[in-house]
Amino acid sequence: MTNFGYRRRWKWALLVSATIELAASGTAWAQAPADADMRADITVTARKVPEPLLKAPLAVTSISGDSIVAAGLQTITDLTRMAPNVDISGGIAGQLQGQISIRGISTLVRNIGLETGVGIYVDDVYVGRPENFVQHLLDVDRVEIVRGPQGTEYGKNTIAGVVNVQTKQPDADPGASIRLDAGNYDYRRGEAVLGTRLNERLSVRGAVAYARQDGFYKHLSGGKDAGSTDLLTWRLSAKYAPTDQLSFIARWEGLRDRGTPAFFQADALAGYPADFPSREPLHINNNRPNRLHRDSQGISMRTEWASDAITLTAITAYRDSSYHASLDDDQEQVDFVSADNFSDDSHFFSQELRLAGGTGKLRYLLGAYYFDQMVRTDRGLGLGADTGVPGEPMLTTKGSVKTESGALFGRLDYELTDRLSLSAGLRYTREKKRAHFVQDDASGTGIFTYLGFPNLTFDGRSTDDDLSPSATISYEVVPDANVYARFSRGFKSAAYNVDLASSLGGLTASPEKATSYEVGLKMLTLDRRMRLNLAAFHTDYDRLQVSQVLGSGLALTNAGRAQVEGVEGELSLQLTSRLQLEGNAAILDAHYKRFDNCGVPASVIPSVGSPSTDCTGNDLVLAPHFTGYGAVSYEVPVRIGTIFVRADVDHRSTVYFEPTNSDAFKAGPRTLVNLRFGLRRGQWDIAAWVQNLTDRIYKTYADDRSGLGVYRTAAYGPPRTYGVSLSATF
Repeated sequence: MTNFGYRRRWKWALLVSATIELAASGTAWAQAPADADMRADITVTARKVPEPLLKAPLAVTSISGDSIVAAGLQTITDLTRMAPNVDISGGIAGQLQGQISIRGISTLVRNIGLETGVGIYVDDVYVGRPENFVQHLLDVDRVEIVRGPQGTEYGKNTIAGVVNVQTKQPDADPGASIRLDAGNYDYRRGEAVLGTRLNERLSVRGAVAYARQDGFYKHLSGGKDAGSTDLLTWRLSAKYAPTDQLSFIARWEGLRDRGTPAFFQADALAGYPADFPSREPLHINNNRPNRLHRDSQGISMRTEWASDAITLTAITAYRDSSYHASLDDDQEQVDFVSADNFSDDSHFFSQELRLAGGTGKLRYLLGAYYFDQMVRTDRGLGLGADTGVPGEPMLTTKGSVKTESGALFGRLDYELTDRLSLSAGLRYTREKKRAHFVQDDASGTGIFTYLGFPNLTFDGRSTDDDLSPSATISYEVVPDANVYARFSRGFKSAAYNVDLASSLGGLTASPEKATSYEVGLKMLTLDRRMRLNLAAFHTDYDRLQVSQVLGSGLALTNAGRAQVEGVEGELSLQLTSRLQLEGNAAILDAHYKRFDNCGVPASVIPSVGSPSTDCTGNDLVLAPHFTGYGAVSYEVPVRIGTIFVRADVDHRSTVYFEPTNSDAFKAGPRTLVNLRFGLRRGQWDIAAWVQNLTDRIYKTYADDRSGLGVYRTAAYGPPRTYGVSLSATF
C-alpha cells in the first residue's frame, strides 16, 4: 500500500502544480476576441440549468451530435471511449446486463434486485433497468457524461455518475435526412429523420433506424453464428408552444431487438482438454439455441413555463420493457445444461418538478422527484443428460421487486465577486423496496441442492433514508480559465439477490454511499483554439454492494470500504481550420480498503484454499489503472467537395472481472484503432470506415459457472469490421 500512497500524492501534486502554472501563465494568452471559435459557447445542463461548459464546476464531457456522426458512433457503448475513466463491459448477457463503470465504480446488474451505480437518462428521463441501455444514438443533439456522485440534482440518486442523452428538439432543423450503411458480416443499417413545423406553434419530429448484421462468433458445427444484430429503434416527438412562455413536448421512443447474442463462450469446460476447438476466441459450438427477444418503449411529457425570473419544469414519464432469452451455457455439443431460460419484465412511472431562477447574485434550483418501479423475473435452469442425472430436472426461480422512491432536492449558487462563486446543494431521499423470491427444484431429486442451488423462499422489505449534500467553490483565475473544488455524495439503497442463489445468506446487501472530493481546471487558450479540462478526485466508497458469480449460484454482499483516486484530462485543439486533435487520458487507483469476506469463484478455490478470502488492497472490478484516447481529423477542400479523414486510438490497461483479481478472470491491456474517410459534397456525404483496424482480440467479460460444468466463460469484443456510409440532408 506504500506504493499506492506514493502514487496518490504524486497525482495530486501533479494536478495542483499544473493548475497553478497554467492559470498563472494564462494571464498572457487566455484573452480572446469576441468573434473567436464558437466552441467557447458549448452549453451543458449537467446541473439541470443551462451554463457554459467552461464554467460548469464539475467533470462533464459533452459530445455533440455532429461529433457522434463524425466518429461513427452507434450506441451508448461506443461513447465510452470519448470520456476519461468511463468503461462498459459485455456483462454476462451483453446488451441485457452491460456493466458500466465510471471512475472505477460499477455494479454487476444481472438480477432485478440490484440497481446500477450509473444513471442513464434520455431527455432527462431515467431509463431504468440495463436492458434499456443499448439502443441507437438516433437523432441526438448531444450526450453529457458526468463523472462522480450526482446525489443533489438528478432525479434518481446516482453514486458513480450520469450519462444523459439529449435528443434534438421537435422544432430543431426542419427538414429530412437519411443514412445508409453497409459492411462486412452482411451489415446493413438505415436511418431516416423528418422534422417539420406545422405552424408557428406546433412542430413534430420523427426518427427511425434499423440495423442487422450476421454474427461474428463462428459456429463450428454449421449452426447459427452468434453475436448478430436485428435492432429497430424509433423516436417521435411533438412540441406545442401556445405562448412564448409556455411549451409542451411529448415524446415516444422504443426499440425491438431480435438479435442472436453470443452471451459468452466456454473458456474452460469439464471433461474437455485445455485447447478444445470452441475455446478459440470468437468461436462457439452450442447444440441448444441462443435467443433473445427484447422490447422497450417509453413515453414522456415535458411541460415548461419560463419568465425572465423563473423557469418551472415538469417531466412525467412511463416506461415498460421486457426480454425473453435462452442460452446454452456450455456452448458445446454436450448437454450439461438442457435449458437456461430467463426473462425480466419491468414497468416504471416517474414525475419530476423543478423550479429554477435567480435574483441579483443568487441563483437557485428546487425540485421534487417520485419514482415507482415494478420488476418481475422468471428463470428456468435445466440439467442435461450428459450430467448423468436422468429426466433433465429443472430449477425455477421466480421473483419480483417493487421500488418506490421520493426525493426533495435543492441548490443555491451565489456570486461572492465577479470571479468567485459558491454553490451548495442538498437532497433528501426515501426509498422503499419490497422483494419476493422463490427458488424451487420441482423434480424433487435434490441434485440442485447438491450443486449449490437449494430450495428457498425469501421476502424482504427495506426503507432507506438519506441526505446527500454537495458544495462547490469556483474561481475565474483569468478570462477563459476557471478552477473549482467540489464535494459531493451519492447514495444507493438496499439491494436483493433475486437470482440463482446458493443460500439465504447472500440475498441482501445494505445501502452504499460514495463521498467524493474533486478539484479541477477548465480553460480555453490559443485564441480559443484549445480547450483543456483537468480534474483530480478522491472518493471514499462505503459498504459497496458486491455481486459475484461464484460457480454455485450468485452471492450478494457488502465490502467494508473502498477508495478511488485519480487524475483525468481532456484536450481539444484546432491546429488549423482543417486539422483538429482531441483526446483524453486518465490515471486511476481504485481498490478495496476493507473486504475480508470476499467470495472466491469455485474454480479458483483450489489455489486459494478457501471459499472466501481477504480482498483488501485488490483492484475494484472494471477499474483500469490507465485509459487513453486520441483522435485526429483533417479536411481538404477539393474541386468536387471536401475530403475528410479521421483516425482514433483507444487504449485500456488491464481490468479484473471479479474482486479476488484472479488471473483467470481478467482482461489484459488492449488498444483499438478506428479509421474513417470520405467525401462531402453539398448535402451529400459518402464515407468508408473500419473499426478495430488491427483485428485485436480482447475480452469484455469472464465468470465462473462450475456448478454447470463451465469453469470459466469468456466474452469478446467485435473483431475488425468495415464498410461504407452514405448520408444526405434535405
